Amino acid sequence: MNDSTSATSPVWPTRWPYNSFTGIWTWLLAGAIAIIFGLVFLAGIRSSGVPRISSLEFDILILFQLVFEGALLLIVLAALPILSKFSLRELGFRRPSLGDIGVAVLGAIAMVVLSNGGASLIEYLAHSRHQQDIVEIFRQLHDPATIGLFAGFAVVFAPFAEETFFRVFFFNLGLRYGGFWIGAIVSGLLFGLAHGDAFAAVPLMLGGIVLCGVYYRTRNAFAPMISHAAFNTLSIVAL
Repeated sequence: MNDSTSATSPVWPTRWPYNSFTGIWTWLLAGAIAIIFGLVFLAGIRSSGVPRISSLEFDILILFQLVFEGALLLIVLAALPILSKFSLRELGFRRPSLGDIGVAVLGAIAMVVLSNGGASLIEYLAHSRHQQDIVEIFRQLHDPATIGLFAGFAVVFAPFAEETFFRVFFFNLGLRYGGFWIGAIVSGLLFGLAHGDAFAAVPLMLGGIVLCGVYYRTRNAFAPMISHAAFNTLSIVAL
């Protein structure tokens, strides 16, 4: 009844259904999302450098990203139960327990250590300090409404959307066919590329692997979202 090379599913000890994440629609969706975030990475490299940008232009940029990723999020949420053969609740969209929240807090700490440590190592090897373009642009802005919009996007929407894309979809897809490390590496790699910054890709990949561990340990989708939101909050406060 189970043709998976991965022994367990997110709803352990349930094994993957034989028709989970099979068929052309799974691979079309995965390929389309991977191409989108690959293009984001390439666009980020080509446009490296921090342009002068007004608060209005920044607002429009964030709102465009919100609408685009929001539409993609709705597609993925609608497709997940069909492709995985599990309900969204079974995939982890349920209230986290105190234990789950505790794991999420530890995950946020691990994210800070690994991501910042990885970034520091890359800066040391490259003999250059680096900040993501979006961070440098944010530092130019002083309008409270723009700062609030960016903070809301980074702390609320982005963790929910990105954890749905990279943990609930891509990590489970990798877990289904290759086990934890295949899922974590694929998910982490795409997570790193999605931020459109060559210097930040590897540190964020390490952070993405940590988030896979949080999801794998708790089997709760909101746990890595909490870790992710906490990490982004600390990053904004540090600015």
